[in-house]
Amino acid sequence: MLSVSAALAAVIHEVQAGPTESLDLTSGLSRILAVDLTVPHDSPPFDKALMDGFAVCVRGEPAREGSVNPQFFTLPVVETITAGRVPSVTIHEQLASRIMTGALLPPGCNCIVPIEETQFDERQPDRVAIPASAMRADANVMRKGTAAIRGSALLSAGTRLQPQHIAALAEFGIDSLTVRRQPRVAVLATGDELIPFQQPLEPGRIRNSNEPMLIAQVTASDAVPVSLGIARDEQSQLQSCIQRGLLQDFFLLTGGVSAGLLDLVPQELKKAGVRQIFHGVHMKPGKPLWFGTFDSGQHRCLVFGLPGNPVSSLACFELFVRPALEEFSGRTAASSRLVAFLSASTQVKGNRPVYQPVAVSVEDGRLSARPVTWSSSSDLRATVEANGMALLLPEHGRYSAGEMVEIRLWGDQRLG
Repeated sequence: MLSVSAALAAVIHEVQAGPTESLDLTSGLSRILAVDLTVPHDSPPFDKALMDGFAVCVRGEPAREGSVNPQFFTLPVVETITAGRVPSVTIHEQLASRIMTGALLPPGCNCIVPIEETQFDERQPDRVAIPASAMRADANVMRKGTAAIRGSALLSAGTRLQPQHIAALAEFGIDSLTVRRQPRVAVLATGDELIPFQQPLEPGRIRNSNEPMLIAQVTASDAVPVSLGIARDEQSQLQSCIQRGLLQDFFLLTGGVSAGLLDLVPQELKKAGVRQIFHGVHMKPGKPLWFGTFDSGQHRCLVFGLPGNPVSSLACFELFVRPALEEFSGRTAASSRLVAFLSASTQVKGNRPVYQPVAVSVEDGRLSARPVTWSSSSDLRATVEANGMALLLPEHGRYSAGEMVEIRLWGDQRLG
């Protein structure tokens, strides 16, 4: 039986990078950039004002003739420059232009004096008194190329595009993107005991919680879910659903992978031409995990037989499916593995590494993990209180409060 790390390595080894596609910038949110992008022009593209005020030239001391206060220089205002307007007058030491934030600096200007630091009367807009202390070269100006120089790196392939990336790309006039195609993921729940979650309970039956959970996990992974519903533990129905699932990039089946009389999934996958890579991982929950690949011409489908118990299915998705989806998408994401201190003591039962549901929060600037009360791999109620899982090792023995453990957040959850 493989360790978690060996099983993950085997999964990643089988992942082939997904194809690329082009789309408009406005459709790029959360998509994975497939190529490196460089800055097409300097930013800002011209010298500009950082404040509303007056554009002046500081080289020596401006003329003081006519100044009422010797601490102020009184200068004529020769024009008003609003954002988007091209200045028409060259500034020298004895002139000033009124200027607005973001406007192009007039020739000769090397200082912007904020209007609130001046003595200026809107009724006499042709003159301004500027304090000597504000006449500093390069004050409140931003030179061309200060933020970025043409040809420098802008965004790297593998970046998951966020609103700030969209804004930067728009600033540089990049309106078409080359991104990785989102993986399509078929989801099939198997088992005679399952009924749709919208239906009332019946004796001996349970609602299908795995399918909506996995669809939500797939969506949170920026992939496209394809729902195949429920397949009964019957060969012909299972075979039909498997053929449909193998048309996608990924195929997730839940249930039917253990050693019961009706656990038919592995043999039916084999009949369909799926090559088994491994069956079974040394972990809890999730031990029965099955993984294989299906190849038909240029098409490859990665197939995961997830355990039927919902917490097992949830954990196996986060540990194995999500990394495979990221690899397919070419995403360079920060690792989901973090370290937190336990806020309460806990004990590992059994001889397998345990992925214990925990409530992760920030306390005094550090990550804290509180083990939730969890009865078994079918205990979905416990996961409602959790937002991740902590790795607990049986050889460690009892864990005390305050000890550091490795944790993984579930889905796209963020810590407040």
